[in-house]
Amino acid sequence: MLPAVLAPLDDDRRSIERVLGVLEATSEPEVRADLAGELVRLAARYQNAMERGLYTILRNRSGHSPEVEEAERRQHRLREAMNEIRRRTLHLKPLNAHADDPDGFEAALGTLIAAVRAQLDYEDNQLLPLVEQLNVEDRGDLRRHMEHAVAHASSHPDPPHNPIGRAVANLKERLDRVVNDASTTRHPGLERLKREGEPGSERH
Repeated sequence: MLPAVLAPLDDDRRSIERVLGVLEATSEPEVRADLAGELVRLAARYQNAMERGLYTILRNRSGHSPEVEEAERRQHRLREAMNEIRRRTLHLKPLNAHADDPDGFEAALGTLIAAVRAQLDYEDNQLLPLVEQLNVEDRGDLRRHMEHAVAHASSHPDPPHNPIGRAVANLKERLDRVVNDASTTRHPGLERLKREGEPGSERH
């Protein structure tokens, strides 16, 4: 569970865990392809908010932070995995994602799932304990940073650091998603998530 000061990230974190759970429980190619794209979007938003919120505050408060530096190195590897899945799913119907290279797609998806899990575990085990060491004023700053970071988080795996460039990238991501949704009427992965989130539903 995330500390209270990171509460703005709760919804994205729960969504990521749900997507990972379904991916690890199903072998249906169309469902896996649909959720692969969703995992990229959610993990990109989450990591962008963490970098601009938690990472920034911890670095500013402690100066040199080996924990944050290691998190950034790991984040770079995660972004490479997200970019690969984005390349394989963007503007492509989930039904067709495995068509050209099913083994390659599954290998890339396995790499992404492992990278997301590893990054979340590292942040939980190495960075969240540092949050407990912050004083009341720093915690207040962190909460405000997180609220702003989440509100403006990018779903692009590797968004520009420049605010204007990031805004342009965010707009392009939204347009790409509109185009993708218009061309893809069937989303079995998202439908599966919705069903399993309903009261009384059971995983199958």
